[in-house]
Parts: sequence; C-alpha cells; structure tokens
Amino acid sequence: MNTTTDSEGFLHRFLEITREFPETPAINDIDNNVTLSYQELKHIAEKRKRTFSLLGVKPGDNVALILPNGVEFIASYLALVSLEALPIIINSKLTSWEISQLFDKCHPDFIITFSEFYQKHAALLTPPSPTWQILLSDKTPSCAPREDVHHLTQQPDGDAAALTAPHGNPVVALQFTWRGYARPFPVAHRYLEMTRSTDGLHEHFHPQGVGSVHLVTLPLYAIFGLSVMLIFPLSVGATLLVTNSLLNRDLAEVLAQHQVTFACLVPDVIRYFNGRLAKRKSAPAGLHPQLMIYSGGGHLPAGEAERLSQLLGCGPVLQGYGLTESLPIVVQNTRGEQHRGAMGQAIRAAEIRVLGPGGQEVPAGRIGELVVRGPMIAEGYYQDEEATALFFKDGWLHTGDLVWRDAQGHLFFVCQRLRISKIRAQMIDLAEIERVAVRHPQVKRARAWVTRDKHEANVLCLSVEVSDAQLVQQELLTFMGNYLSGFKLPRKIDMLPAQGVEHAA
Repeated sequence: MNTTTDSEGFLHRFLEITREFPETPAINDIDNNVTLSYQELKHIAEKRKRTFSLLGVKPGDNVALILPNGVEFIASYLALVSLEALPIIINSKLTSWEISQLFDKCHPDFIITFSEFYQKHAALLTPPSPTWQILLSDKTPSCAPREDVHHLTQQPDGDAAALTAPHGNPVVALQFTWRGYARPFPVAHRYLEMTRSTDGLHEHFHPQGVGSVHLVTLPLYAIFGLSVMLIFPLSVGATLLVTNSLLNRDLAEVLAQHQVTFACLVPDVIRYFNGRLAKRKSAPAGLHPQLMIYSGGGHLPAGEAERLSQLLGCGPVLQGYGLTESLPIVVQNTRGEQHRGAMGQAIRAAEIRVLGPGGQEVPAGRIGELVVRGPMIAEGYYQDEEATALFFKDGWLHTGDLVWRDAQGHLFFVCQRLRISKIRAQMIDLAEIERVAVRHPQVKRARAWVTRDKHEANVLCLSVEVSDAQLVQQELLTFMGNYLSGFKLPRKIDMLPAQGVEHAA
C-alpha cells in the first residue's frame, strides 16, 4: 500500500483492502479455530456499529473498551473509530480500584466489556446511579437484567451500518501511562498520526502486505500492541494470527506452521522461549525466509536477542522504542545496518535529541535524557494541563529515559530516571505501590524499588516501616492485592520497625 495522504488513515486503507481483496484472511484466531476474511471482519464491525448506534453511542462519546485480544475487540474498535466515538482502551485484568482511577480521569459514557469482567467488578460497574451504559459482548444466565446493561448479541436484526472512515483527524485512542506520580496520565492519539507512525516503522521492515502473517500476542490495550499488532497489519492487508496461549505452545512450530513474517515479543517471553528452545530435541525448520522478530515493551539484553536468533535459526532479533505518548518512533532496520544492543534510529518525521543536565545537547557517546518531537507525539496529556507542563516543553516530550547514541545515530538504552519501571512488560509506578502499602494501618512508611535477577529480568522489591511486629509479609501482600494487579505486587518485602516504635524481640 502507498504511504498515507494528508487525509487518509488506517481505516481508509482497511476499506480499500476489503474492496480489492475481500477473501484475504484478516484474522486467524488459533485458540478458537476461527478464520475471518477482510470482508467478514468488515461485516462484523458494521453490525457492531449499527448496534452501538441503536444503543445511543454517538460521535464524541467516551467509550471504555475493556475486552481481551480477539475478534470482538478488533471489530468493536473499528466500529468505534468509524462512529467517531472515543475508544478508551483499558486492560481487562486490572483490579476494581485501578479501574476506578482510570474512570475518574476519562468519565466513560459507555463501557464495552464481557460478562466475566462485569460480574467480577459488579460493585464498581453498577453503582446506585450509574452515569454510563454497559454493553456486554456475550451473555451468561447469571447476569441479572438491568436497564443500563445491554447484550450486544441480543439486539434486533437489521441492516448493518456501513463502515466508513472518520472525517478529519479525530482522537481514536485514549490510553494511560504512569510517570512516577502515583496516578495515571491519560494519552490521546489521533487518526492520521497513528497511521504515520506505522508508515515510518514499515520503511524499516521487509515489505508487508497481502499474504504476510503477523503474530498477535501482545495486549492490544497497550499502544505498542494497538499500533503495531492491529493498525499496522490491517493497513497493509496482512493476516493477524491471534493467540492468547503462546506460552503453552511451541514457538518454532507456530512460526513455521503459519509462515509468520512478523512477530513482536517482550523480553520476558523471549527469555522463556530461549529456555524451552534450548531443550528442543530437533532444530526448528521451515520458518519463513523473511521472518522478522522484534522485541518491545522493555529493554532486551543483546545476549538474549542473539540467543533466540541462534536457537530459531532466523535473522537478527531486533528492538524498537516508543512510549504511550510517542507511539513507536525508534526502530532497528531489518534491511539496513544493525548495531548490537541498539534500540535503533528514529523513524521518518520523528526528531530526537539527547540532553545533558543543563538542557544542552550532548555529543555522541555521552549519556543524556532522550527528548522527542514529531507529528506522532501526543499533544500533551489529555485534558490534563498540570501533567502536560511536567513533561512537554517547547513542543518536546521529555521521556525520562537516559540513553546515548553512536556516530551513526543509533540509540542505546541506559536506564530510566523516573520512578517507573517494567515488570513482565507491564508499566509499574513505584509511587503508586508505596501509596497502596501505606494504606495498611500498620505501615508507616514504604519505599519500592526494582532490581535485576540472574536472568536480567526486573524484580520488584519493597521496604516498609511497620508499627506492629506481628504484621507478616503475606498479610501485607494480600492487603495490597485488593488494590493492585499481580504484576505490581513485590516479590520481596523487607519489614522494618517504625522509628520510635519498640518491637518485642
């Protein structure tokens, strides 16, 4: 496909592909043995668009999309973009407390989710005077009927609403990030900029298009997953090979059987499969000759990348870089020169600088903070001027990441200066973890930090000052688990006596 024009984005391209190649597979869900052509996916999205419209969704409405990876997520997202509603994309595995923090920021008018999530979070989703409507993608007998709860599968039949591309350049994704302030920061991205970012990435890849197969395992609620695993392949006519059970499968077999041309994994998954592949009795065979494997969601040590490449017998395993605020903007070139351990070079239209402590640009080889600018960068934090002022200055986003670059402009990650980190490719805010710990009545102070284990994976640790020596680690973990997702819970807790409190020996 051609590079986007000033007025045409990814849904324009999806519709063009559907007209030219209607029978090309768009989705192959190997967990549920479901294959959909581009025409079939378009039809499902049109049915969803009609149902959403009948239930009152209109342009500009805030719609929380809380679904796992799969056909329902993809069709609902396309329908919302076509309706010019604002999709607010949320991880379905968060706790009620975490979700309430997000709702306080985005104030959804509608919530699209599934019955299991609805039942688990009923206390949050069904307040005495709800301000939203709930649209369930499925129905279970235990879901009591309510006027504010609708089942998408039980709406009256009728003609589907035509799936059309949005006008202009509306916001098509609202997601959240954390910056070490114990609260979520909302980030909005617009239609055309999402497409321009994937165009810039594609220029560094083997050409992808009709017949290409992209392995979709990363969560689509994250910006990396949404842009690289959904918008990019559907913009070029590729097939999305969807699975939520990759860790239970033979990676080499999946790649070979389905002739995958593009796969994105995260560092922890790469470490896991390196261990499994090393025990494989036979060497992998039959991989696509132009298979590209990229790592995202965190820094991958060069040794782990080289090990996966060697074990699979494929080309180099490469990296990219991006933030929720920036979309993916730095990538190693599959077809060009590659530098060991580098994150890559900036894509077209992205500007990067490396600044020293005084705000001056540092020369190649010197460490400084990465700041970025370009059309794919968010305009600021969505409807949050205070947060915007903290990290956006004179049009530049200050990432908080310390990097250096070589003479050819390849960027190398050093560390993060903000009090945030990644655990299993999921963002954690150390201040948020401390905030929850001190909610316990016997915890007076808390300090969270991250260290590395022997495999160079991040490990979350916590020190707390307690007023009662009888408080044990498991009790505190259980308490914190009422508020925080599992990946935010520390693996090690140091229990210290609070200052001025005498504990019995």
